[in-house]
Formats: sequence, C-alpha cells, structure tokens
Amino acid sequence: MADVERVSREIHILKLIRHPGIIQLYEIIETPKHLFLIMEYMEGGELFDHIVKCKKYFIKLFRVPEEEACKIFQQIIGGVEYIHKLNVVHRDLKPENLLIDYDNSIRIVDFGLSNTYRKGIGLF
Repeated sequence: MADVERVSREIHILKLIRHPGIIQLYEIIETPKHLFLIMEYMEGGELFDHIVKCKKYFIKLFRVPEEEACKIFQQIIGGVEYIHKLNVVHRDLKPENLLIDYDNSIRIVDFGLSNTYRKGIGLF
C-alpha cells in the first residue's frame, strides 16, 4: 500500500512540473500487473558517472572543470527553485538523481521520495 501511495504521489508531482531542468513525463501506460512511465531520454547518463569519468582526466582534487561545475550548479538550483515555487520538495537530490542530456544539460529525476507541502503547515 505504501508503494502505491508513493508512486501515485510521484506521478502527481511529475504531471505538475514543466521545466527544462526537470525530467519530462510524457505518458503513463497501465496494465493489470505493471505501470510504465514514459519519460524523456537522457543519453548522457548520471551526473555521478560523469564525475567519475572526469576524475580520470583531472587531478584527483579537481573532478569537474570549474566552468562546467558552475553551469551544472546553476541548472540544479534553477530546477529546485521551480519545484519549490510549486510547493514540492525532492528530498533525494544526489548525483545519481541528476541526468545529463545530449547537450550536457542537467535534469532532476526520481521524485519517488518527493512530497508537497503548504507553507506553515508542512508536508502532505
């Protein structure tokens, strides 16, 4: 029952969101045994894997070039700011939940732990 509620909440939140820094939900297909979420394809993979690749090419203390890191950070902040304006909290931001597209732009994904809130009242 908790899984059904969590997935239902995630779908509800993804339907609300339309932002270039957040993964796009295109369609939902439900069968008697499965639920398929058709989402935007991010060919660059996870930010975590990108950071690991950069470590191979740069000094160990300098993982991602500063200019690229600034661009990534701005995109993350833009997406988080947008969802907060919709009274949504992600609650699981980490490099594994940040995907990269063909143009090296970041998308926030995995809203499974996210929730909505009302100012002054708290989470629902």
